[in-house]
Amino acid sequence: MLFREAPVDRPEELFDREAEFGELRGALGAGRLVLLLGMRRVGKTSLARAATHDMPRAYVDLREFEWRQYLTWDDFYAALRSALPRSRRAAEFLSRISGVSVAGVEVEFARGSRRPPPPEVLKALDEWAGSESRRLVVVLDEAQELYKLKGGSLAPVLAWAYDNLRNLAFLLTGSKAGLMHRLLKLEDPESPLYGRRVQVVRLGPLPREKALEFLSRGLSEAGVEHSPALLERAVDSLGGVIGWLSYLGLEAVRAGRLTEGLIEEAADKAARLAWGEFCRFVRLRGSMRYLHIVAAAAEGATWSEIKRYLEIREGPVNDAEVGRLIKSLVDEGWLEKGEAYRVADPLVRRAARSGWGC
Repeated sequence: MLFREAPVDRPEELFDREAEFGELRGALGAGRLVLLLGMRRVGKTSLARAATHDMPRAYVDLREFEWRQYLTWDDFYAALRSALPRSRRAAEFLSRISGVSVAGVEVEFARGSRRPPPPEVLKALDEWAGSESRRLVVVLDEAQELYKLKGGSLAPVLAWAYDNLRNLAFLLTGSKAGLMHRLLKLEDPESPLYGRRVQVVRLGPLPREKALEFLSRGLSEAGVEHSPALLERAVDSLGGVIGWLSYLGLEAVRAGRLTEGLIEEAADKAARLAWGEFCRFVRLRGSMRYLHIVAAAAEGATWSEIKRYLEIREGPVNDAEVGRLIKSLVDEGWLEKGEAYRVADPLVRRAARSGWGC
């Protein structure tokens, strides 16, 4: 079925991502460090999984840490443990490290001061991959969450692995470009990763005609009647974000029909989901000023217009504070910066236009 509640795993399950799939496969074949960037719900996880489907991989899903204020190396190792290849030989290589215990293919990492250093773990995985004459891809999905890592940074570990481990490649996905930049600091001469060759693959929303085709094909596949006018209305409401289009498609399949009322209802439900995520961000940061800024930028707004809007609601705010708040929203992927600032997600934009609170 074309509409899915979860990311896909196989290349043949992707919709209209042939160019990006080929680009990502080529990057993984030729490079050591690859970034896959795009806004929320455009299909990064699906593309990353499909592109590495037939490769040895350690797929570390960091999305569980999105609403945490910080995470520790013990947290990261717990996520890594469930991502390791289920191979007795891989477990054997890891078992040689102090702080690692193995039972069959199950690997346990000691915690705290007994925890093995990250380079030792990666070195063991590199040696295992070399013994198999294979290349292991370490996928860090939503890698920007490691910006919150306490007690060390990911960048020196990646730089060391880049220079020393020939049988590993790293694929980092991210929906928060600003945080990815601050995590890796690729353009900073003082960064451990400065000067390394990094290949970037960007994934955007579906073009309008492809979004219409996606909905039409999925509904036809499920035997749900629809009209071109309703498809146009749906794409007007949801844009080309494939995650939201799938959400509407599944709702239509469950209802057995696509109607204008269903489009409005599904768009409203999706907007509430998206807005709930934004409100968690607002509560985590502890400032309702983020809410006002997003409301100001719902239709697009310049820096000065945002400041004026904010001051109407909260009184005088200094320029440095306005700049800090806007930068945080851009870094976290809620705002896009162009000629004006604009809310990135069409469903968050819908909610902001409606004046929803948190």
